[in-house]
Amino acid sequence: MSGTAVLLAFSAVSAGVSAIGQLSAGAAAQRAANTNARALFQTANAERLTAIENAKRQARINKKIQGTNRAHDPDKLDLLEDSAMEQKLAELDIIHAGEIKAINFENKGRSEIARGQEARRRAKLGAFTSVLMGVGSAAAAGIGGFSSPATIPVGNSAGNPLQFVA
Repeated sequence: MSGTAVLLAFSAVSAGVSAIGQLSAGAAAQRAANTNARALFQTANAERLTAIENAKRQARINKKIQGTNRAHDPDKLDLLEDSAMEQKLAELDIIHAGEIKAINFENKGRSEIARGQEARRRAKLGAFTSVLMGVGSAAAAGIGGFSSPATIPVGNSAGNPLQFVA
């Protein structure tokens, strides 16, 4: 085996190893992104549960305030009703704020999943390119039954002898 053939064989093996490395890195990036996404979805769920618990705490505080208001002046029903509505809005605001935070975490999770898929797609493309470059190098050198572009015969229609062009 000539030195050129050995060099080209090494180049082809190197391209294969590079392709495997790229595929492996892409898969690892996707696994990491999916792990991050899972953590973000869990955080979103925890945020919702926290908001529900905080709303329950607020409801207990509101009942105490309403009881105190009734004890001080039970005749002012309009004031008591307004106070109850404001307190209910405070509870709903807590749940709403928690839901917004949860949605933001879920959106970040979806973004992580997309980033992982993109990393894997790019790795596949890079691996394909590496293999293609290795095959192209071998073809250009005449390995594996391919002929080198430097030896392609070209003639003309006037019957002139063949010329070899690159």
